[in-house]
Parts: sequence; structure tokens; C-alpha cells
Amino acid sequence: MTSKVTFEADKIDDPISHDTWLTQQVNTAFDRMENGLAVFVSNEEANAQMEDFKAKVRARNKNL
Repeated sequence: MTSKVTFEADKIDDPISHDTWLTQQVNTAFDRMENGLAVFVSNEEANAQMEDFKAKVRARNKNL
């Protein structure tokens, strides 16, 4: 996981790295969709997955 401090330092060194990464992610997503490999979930399922993820993060942070 990248910390905010590390990201800010990287941002100063290479200002287009995030844009390049984002472009690659979008292109990969469209390639997967065009090739039939994309998996779509309903809004309700996405919200449930996000709530599970948040609960895991909160539980992990309580142990610190």
C-alpha cells in the first residue's frame, strides 16, 4: 500500500505517472469488456462488497 507521503514524493518526481497509470487502468477495463471478460455487479452487490471491505479495514485498524 502506498502512503500519502510516498505518493506525494513520487508525484513531485514524475508528474505524469498517475495519469499514465490511470490511462492503463481504463484501457485494460475496456479491453476486458470488449473481450467478454468483464464482470458486472449490481449497485446493491457493489455496496455490499464495499461495506464488507470497510468493515475489514476498520477491524484491522482497531488492532493497531
